[in-house]
Amino acid sequence: MWTLKEAYTKALGFGLGFDFRRIEFDVEKNVVHVDNEIPAGWRFSKFILQDGEGLYEGVVAEYLGGARIEIVTESTFQPWLTSHDAVLFVETAIQNLTEAEERPIS
Repeated sequence: MWTLKEAYTKALGFGLGFDFRRIEFDVEKNVVHVDNEIPAGWRFSKFILQDGEGLYEGVVAEYLGGARIEIVTESTFQPWLTSHDAVLFVETAIQNLTEAEERPIS
């Protein structure tokens, strides 16, 4: 699953500079291997985002430490997850930055 690989490598700080062939995700068994080893200490939260007619699957990778690995499938709507098209995202960012500049510093 591409989104899991991308989330993991971004969490490591490598992003697309990491060789994705080193990461394997067995969808049927719900197991991740990196360099043929299960990466201990990680939680991968998979979620579905419906944007209009389309369904998209995403993953959040978090390093928690320890010996466990968790792969969590979010089956209900998460309030922290929102969808923006590029134009709306940029317009909102500009508005927020403009408002922040106009606020007096205390």
